Formats: sequence, C-alpha cells, structure tokens
Amino acid sequence: MNKSSLIETLKTFSSKEMRELSEFVVSPFFNKNANVVKLFELLKKSYPEFEAEKIDKTRIFRKLFPSKPYKDSTIRLLMFYLLETVEKFLAVNRFSKDDFRFKEFLAREFNERGLIKDYEKIIAKHKEHLGKVVYKDDEFFMNSFIYQEENLNYLSTIFEGKYEKFLTKENLESVTNNLTYYYLLRIFKFYAVSLNTMSLYNIQIDTTLFDNLLRYFSEDSFNMIPVIDIYFHIILCFTEPDNENHFFRVKELITGNDSIIDKDAQIDIFINLENYCHRKFRGGNDRFLKEAFDIYKLELERGLHVDRGFMSAQFYTSAVVTGCRLKEYEWVRNFIEEYKKELKKDTREAMYYFGMSFLENDLGNYEKALEYLAKSKAEELYLKMDIRLLQSRIYYSLVWNLPLQSLLDTFKRTVQNNKHMKENRKQQYLIYIRYLNQMNNLRYKEDSKGIVELGFELDKEEYFPHKIWLQDEVKKLKAGF
Repeated sequence: MNKSSLIETLKTFSSKEMRELSEFVVSPFFNKNANVVKLFELLKKSYPEFEAEKIDKTRIFRKLFPSKPYKDSTIRLLMFYLLETVEKFLAVNRFSKDDFRFKEFLAREFNERGLIKDYEKIIAKHKEHLGKVVYKDDEFFMNSFIYQEENLNYLSTIFEGKYEKFLTKENLESVTNNLTYYYLLRIFKFYAVSLNTMSLYNIQIDTTLFDNLLRYFSEDSFNMIPVIDIYFHIILCFTEPDNENHFFRVKELITGNDSIIDKDAQIDIFINLENYCHRKFRGGNDRFLKEAFDIYKLELERGLHVDRGFMSAQFYTSAVVTGCRLKEYEWVRNFIEEYKKELKKDTREAMYYFGMSFLENDLGNYEKALEYLAKSKAEELYLKMDIRLLQSRIYYSLVWNLPLQSLLDTFKRTVQNNKHMKENRKQQYLIYIRYLNQMNNLRYKEDSKGIVELGFELDKEEYFPHKIWLQDEVKKLKAGF
C-alpha cells in the first residue's frame, strides 16, 4: 500500500488539509460508503510518515473486517473509492480557493434561475474586483472577457430585441480586446518556450503558425499592454538576434513595470533575458557578459532568484561563473557564502564547494581549488560532469600531465558509455576533451603553426563548455612563441 497513488497523494497533505479531508470524507454528499470512512480513519493514524508496516494491506483488512478472510480485491476497491474521494476533495478545495471562478459559476446559476438581484450583486463585485487588479496578466484578461461576456448574455435577456441598448461600439471592442490580449499573451509565452527549447536542445518544432501570426504585428502594437509588449520583444530576441534593441526594450519594460507584473511572470522574463545574454556572449559578444551579471544582481535585489522556496543550482553556478569571468571576485565570494543557504539541502554542500573551487581556480589558487573540489560530492549527473571539467582545467594549469591524461581518458569513456546523457551534451563534452588534449600536446612542441590552427578551429566551433577558457589559453600559448 505504501507505494500506491492513495498514499503518495496523502503524503503531500498538510495537517490542516488532513483535518479538512476528515470532514470531507464523512460527508454523505461526497461519500456514502462507511468502510471508506473507516479505511481513512485507520490510515490517518499513520500520517505523516505512513510507515509501510503500519499500513500493510493485510493488517488494515484485519482491522476493517476482523471476522473475514483476507481478500485483496476488497481492500483494493476500498482504496480506489477513498482515492476518488481524496481527488474530489482536491478539486473542490482548489475550486473554492478561486473566488472569481466560483462566483462565475454561481452567477450563471442565478441568471438561469432568474434570480436577477443576486446575479447583479455578483456582477457588480466582479467589476469592482477587476478594477482593483494590479497585475494585468493573461488571467486578468481572461477574467475580464468572462465577466463582460456573461454581462452581455444577461443584458440580452433584459433588453430582448433591443440590442442597440447594450451592443455598443465600446462594449464590443472591450470584449474583443480582452479576449485578444489573453490569446496573444498565451500564444507569445508558448512561442517563447518553443524558441527557447530549440535553442537549448537538439529539437526542431514547426513554428509556421507562430511565424504567420507574428507578421501581423508591428513593434508599437502593444504599447498599452506592457506584459504583451515584453513577450513580443522576447520573441524578436530569437527571430532577430542581431537587433539588440529588442533585449534592451524588454529590460526597459520590466524595469519600469515591475509593480504591475507578478513574480512568476518576472522570473520567466528574467530567465529569457539571461538566455539572450548567454547566446550573445557565446557568439563572441563579451559586452553581454556584463549585461548578464547585471541581470543576476537585479534578480537578487528583487528576490526573483527564489522559485518554490529555493535558488536553482543553475542560477547559483551561472552567477559564480559570470562573476569570475568579469573578475568580480569579492562579489562572487560574498555571493557563494551568503546564498548557500538558499540552495536545496540535498545539493547545498556540493554546489557550495564547487563554487568555491571555481573561484579559487580563477584566482590561480589551484591546490586550494582542488581541496574544495574534493569536498564537492555530487549526485546529479551534470554537476559531476562540471566537476570533471573544472578538475581538468586545474590539472592543466598545474602542469600535471599524467593525471590530466588519465582524467581525460576516464572522462571520455564515462561520456561515451552513459545512457542517460543527452546526445548533444555528449558531443559538447567530447569536443572539449579533444581540444584540451590537442592544446596540452602542443604546449610542449615548438609548433606555432599548430597553435594558430588550433585557435582558428576553436573560433569556428559553436559553443561548448569552457570554450572561452580554451581560447584564452591558446592565446597565452601564442604569446609564448
């Protein structure tokens, strides 16, 4: 029973929700099966751990039916009925929390039943609520459309045959605009997700419908709706990557309108800004390294680095790497120490020591960097790869040739044999290993031509991990001849 959907769902409940569920299960409106109530009461005693021994099906069955022989189908059926009741509770609970949706359905009932005064009260509250909304997001536009459409349906009943009384130009335009704004915001957001996915992974998505839609709009189409204007320019950051004005327009809009855009939307927008910066400096535009750094600092100031209670490992690492690249070492050290506590507990120590190792390596303290790296006990696959990458850099800098060669050979076999790694990531790691091997071999040969050719090859390569570091090291070798 411990691995059942029923128990897995109950494990997510808070104490308050369990109390509310107790009242829900005993309500004959939602459940009329007395044995389902008994089963719930027995399981509730094991909350929140739900230890396997205490909720063993045989043991539970004996308590429910002490005089009957065990029958697996009976206990499974009761578990199914209880799970159905739990699911009803979750749905009703979620519906009850959405006051606007709750009142929307209630208004429809009042209208259909001819309870005009009650209907008008709800419509008035809808209008008042929408007038106070601060965040003009897709939910706001949809709710505005629903309110206006419902009100038009009501007015068509009141003024039957006298459509000129309520079908005014202003009313119709307002309804149409709210539906259009909702649709565009949703479609632009999903378009941005699709473009991001294609830029990060080896996936091709047919965007013909999106592209055709985009042709109908100009840059001044959404000046009155900042959040739509932002996503419009986010898309243009992908479709017109060389036009940096789109990036700065998004940055300007989010900076000037943060008070009317909710936190989740701001997080998403800043991630898109980060990604644009990464694409630009990976393409050779170093100016966007500083832009990315400024974006990270702005996110920290606004508390946008925390999602579901934690800072992501990716944000933590990216801030460290970007700060080191800009030689903002004091800021990086303070960041690593201050924000360690905001990482998830299971990755906290590994990420902290990796960050400290990266910083000390950049400062040239290679032995100290290795000490920190040895303490970074990573479980996550790609963090393990990041540790190998950093370790190889340190070995190269320390001129530890045999350990470096051994590490690169092991690294290569690990990458080639891993069945869980994405193919494009495999290729990036293998490219890094190949170039570091070549660079290390050329270091001991008086082959300036080989070094120059290696530099040309690196410049032509698309981005892969630590490409910029390899390019810097090749420049140092060139200068040494």
